Amino acid sequence: MDNLYWKGEIMKKLLLAALALSLSSTAVFAGEAKVSFAKLDNFTDIKAGHEQKERFRERLTEEFTSVFAGFAAKLPEGYQLEIDITDIDLAGDIRPGMTIHYDQIRWMKEIDWPRIQFTYALKNAQQEVVASGKEELRDMDYLRRVRIPSGKTSFEFEEKMLQDWFKHQVVSGAFPSQDAKTLTATK
Repeated sequence: MDNLYWKGEIMKKLLLAALALSLSSTAVFAGEAKVSFAKLDNFTDIKAGHEQKERFRERLTEEFTSVFAGFAAKLPEGYQLEIDITDIDLAGDIRPGMTIHYDQIRWMKEIDWPRIQFTYALKNAQQEVVASGKEELRDMDYLRRVRIPSGKTSFEFEEKMLQDWFKHQVVSGAFPSQDAKTLTATK
């Protein structure tokens, strides 16, 4: 009985070690993202439709941070992408009086395109800035574009703009990437 107990304990430790190694090996090949937001009250349009204002803002910051973290995961080991989001104008508009079951709805029209402003700095493993800039992304044709929502965020139009920006950075050579060959092939 003691022999079976020790074999079971050894197996548990081996499985935990293998799991820890597999988890750490995926993180070793990824960069890191640090995302900050300017004062949200000054943003052009981050109005909540059917959610409490504070909960909506919390979800918005979490989801945008997640998008940039996904980009950083495609960077080589040791790289750090620092993003400071200074303004967001979400696609569509919340119109007074436009409600369904007492919830305001976001009305999508061609004239209410998404826009996001941010500054970025990409640092290599030695903490040297290898790329930096100020961006103002906008998609005036957002309702006509083919898009496949990732399911990672509820801000699909804004996420698509950011994906296109990151892809352009990699293809142009401004950002190194583990999938540069894949992105170049789909150019």
